[in-house]
Amino acid sequence: MKLPLATYRAGSDPFMIGPGGIVSASSFFDRAAQLAAALPDAPYVINLSESRLAFMLGFAAALMRGQSSLLPSGQGPGDWQKLGEQYPGAAVIADRAIDAPGAFDLRPYMNLEASHSALNISSVDADFAAAILFTSGSTGQPAPHTKTWGQLVAGAQCLSTALAWPRRAGHAVVGSVPPQHMFGLESTVMLPWFAGVPMHAGKPLLAADLETAIAQCARPCWWMTTPVHLRPSLQAGAVLPQLAGIVASTMSLPPKIARESEARWKVPVVEIYGSTETGALATRRTANETMWTPLEGVRLSAEPGAQVSGGGTQWMAIGNHIETPVPIADELRMGSDGRFEWLGRAADMLKIGGKRASLAALNQQICDIPGVEDAAFFVPDGAADSASHDDAHPARRLAAFYVSSTLTPGELQAALRARVDPVFVPRPLFRVVALPRNATGKIPQAALAALHSESARSGATAETHVVRERIVPHSHPVLAGHFPGNPIVPGAMILAFVAEDIRKQFPNVNLGALISMRFHLPLRPGVVFGVFAKLQGSRIAIEVRTHPQQPGGEVLASGQWACLDAPAGSGNG
Repeated sequence: MKLPLATYRAGSDPFMIGPGGIVSASSFFDRAAQLAAALPDAPYVINLSESRLAFMLGFAAALMRGQSSLLPSGQGPGDWQKLGEQYPGAAVIADRAIDAPGAFDLRPYMNLEASHSALNISSVDADFAAAILFTSGSTGQPAPHTKTWGQLVAGAQCLSTALAWPRRAGHAVVGSVPPQHMFGLESTVMLPWFAGVPMHAGKPLLAADLETAIAQCARPCWWMTTPVHLRPSLQAGAVLPQLAGIVASTMSLPPKIARESEARWKVPVVEIYGSTETGALATRRTANETMWTPLEGVRLSAEPGAQVSGGGTQWMAIGNHIETPVPIADELRMGSDGRFEWLGRAADMLKIGGKRASLAALNQQICDIPGVEDAAFFVPDGAADSASHDDAHPARRLAAFYVSSTLTPGELQAALRARVDPVFVPRPLFRVVALPRNATGKIPQAALAALHSESARSGATAETHVVRERIVPHSHPVLAGHFPGNPIVPGAMILAFVAEDIRKQFPNVNLGALISMRFHLPLRPGVVFGVFAKLQGSRIAIEVRTHPQQPGGEVLASGQWACLDAPAGSGNG
């Protein structure tokens, strides 16, 4: 059985909306067909596109060509180079220059001209392996999961029903999540294609960018986002008169944030429960619901006689878009009406000093403390054993990292004692500039372990520095006209990022004049970079490097910034 790529009715239907105007459905699918004929002859394509237009063109063209899309969880060379080894013959496609043999540049296909031709939408075999996605690594090593075209279409149908979207709805979709992630693929690619509605071209993360994107759509918009990206727009008081609804996923949404969002913007905030392995499974209105409602056709059942590590029940999921039962790595409490309560990941259930708790619950408690901007607990080796629950060692302690401009570690520990059992109060507690979250808001377990090792090795007990990863998207307005066809990020913009990160890292230091700054290499849009700063007496030494959380990054710029005063005992970044 074949299923169409999308359900747009006419060639003039809006497919994508952006700063340059509207791309029609016929323009997009005509160009996708041209790209399909030009793609390298390969069984797989590794789609590293950062812009939505390029990703959608590459994904649609690969489907037309009969190629499976490999969607890595990260954009670093270490993420996609491994895929080339695991999937021989895979071709790399992207909307930028990639240092890989035979890499295919999509940029010549991104200048879509107006088309008045009849709409021609291809169909794909339902059992074709359309995409192979990889887990984020937040609980271990990334693992592959294959999705057929039929599964992706069925999942989009289930999600559309859960959101009560009418077919041919008159709204648009705005997304703050990358399409390579399961939630991003479902909500910002498959759902708009299935419903035949336009998608905004950008990936707004800041409140001002979100306001601009929704205004450009000039119609009611559903915002697909994560709790990490929802919070800043809420705190900034973003004005969103055409917002129709919010869908959040990838991590737990605090009920307080959901309630405040609904009160401010007068729209429903729907949270999705799911995974890379299953796709979306259930939804809830987190502002007033604790129970999850499974999507239409989805069934969750206990596996007879099976248990997860630690003794919990092994739950299985099956449904219209889940062809064979898939085990769920979570603890659930099923209600009599088929709805359920999520208790946390089975592997995250802890037992210390005879007391039980889940990491999810502990993270929720610390994040709910006023003054905490972000936080995460970490279980050092030997701190607890969730499999055997062996808690005989009295010295076992959890660690935690938090972001706050007001709370000292001592003040936060005191606040935690009023919320959690004393055995779960973290020691040590590290105050950091930022947590190493990826593009979907998750924290890869390897990144958190590396942060803990670095902090322990340096002997830090209260303060440590985490370099914030940044990306200037190809769609950023500052790039317009700046070396057309081969844009680079202006030096003034890089300096603004440097100043912002210095002030964040050293809040008690007043910046003076910039002493020197040498730009060694151009910074291209879409490249991950970060600012490293080190306080040296009355000066701050600066380096701007690519891929700051990985070894082998290139130095883009270096220099020194004067500081008017430096508090006694100021340490290194």
